[in-house]
Amino acid sequence: MTKSVASDDGPADGWRLPDPRRLWDSLSGSIDCFVTVIDPDCRIRSLNQVATGFDPTGLIGRSVFDFMPPSEVERVRRHYDNIFGAGQSIAFDLLTIDDGGALVPYSVRGAPVFNGDRVVAAVLTSHDQRTLLATEASLRAERQVLRRLLETQERERRIISYEIHDGLAQYLTSATMLLEACSHSIESEGLRAEPLLRDFVEARRVLRLAIDESRRLINGLRPPMLDELGILAAVESLIDEARANGLGVDFLHPLAIPEIEPDVATALFRIVQESLSNIRKYARATSVRVTIESNGPGEVMAEVVDDGVGFAVDRVPSGSFGLEGIRQRARLFGREAVIESVAGMGTRIMVALPIVAS
Repeated sequence: MTKSVASDDGPADGWRLPDPRRLWDSLSGSIDCFVTVIDPDCRIRSLNQVATGFDPTGLIGRSVFDFMPPSEVERVRRHYDNIFGAGQSIAFDLLTIDDGGALVPYSVRGAPVFNGDRVVAAVLTSHDQRTLLATEASLRAERQVLRRLLETQERERRIISYEIHDGLAQYLTSATMLLEACSHSIESEGLRAEPLLRDFVEARRVLRLAIDESRRLINGLRPPMLDELGILAAVESLIDEARANGLGVDFLHPLAIPEIEPDVATALFRIVQESLSNIRKYARATSVRVTIESNGPGEVMAEVVDDGVGFAVDRVPSGSFGLEGIRQRARLFGREAVIESVAGMGTRIMVALPIVAS
């Protein structure tokens, strides 16, 4: 319990606290919540302001139970019994009825007022929850819009990936097989065909590079492993690619993790993918550690740590879509990404997501 600090006598310069009534009026008028004083019979004795929808006339002296539906009375009465019977502070949520019959949600806290050992009144502070609930509803709506946008993006990625796999990659593979057959025929001609054979060998090499590039594009758009083998295999493919580009990466993970909903697995994959991409582009790191593991009941955690040059997190330009994408994917599931970095000491990105999307 906190205690206020003040002197009844005042400091040496003679200053004293004003009259308590004046202090009370200033305090109750300076805060944005509703301050109500009730007596042991639960009747209103003082009120700093009146909420919209309530008639301000005739409120003093009325029972607080007059302003709530019958279903709330018994529950709320028990809270007030704790104040007046046991001298305890209380906190609860409450539905009231305004003069138009509309239900208004409030968050209420209360504390007893003692006169000696007896509780003679209670001070209640109440916050109208309509604005908060409206804000929460707006955030949920925005989250749904963001989720639909990301789902659409992933669906488009999947379609393009399939088109590359079933179209371009197949044509390239067929062309390579035809060149292989031609090279065997040319080789049978001996020395007379050596210049032509060199051209065929070079064409075959270029086609193989094109096939490798198409596979890379497929994996970048939508790795088949994510759908077929799960998040651990998909992240392993990202790490293999990073290692092939000269980045030293350690991948820490259990042998298995609980089954993750597809939306969550996609978000984790994209977060690791974007983190590794940022490291390759900017960090100048020599080593990276990627961790995927269960993070308590119902959660899975992804963490990427590097020993690169670091950056000032609070100075990242607003157009940095990589970090912002990581943040937004975490917020999609009601979570916040942890992004920590120190100049010259590297960067840590950690996101914990629910296994089941809400």
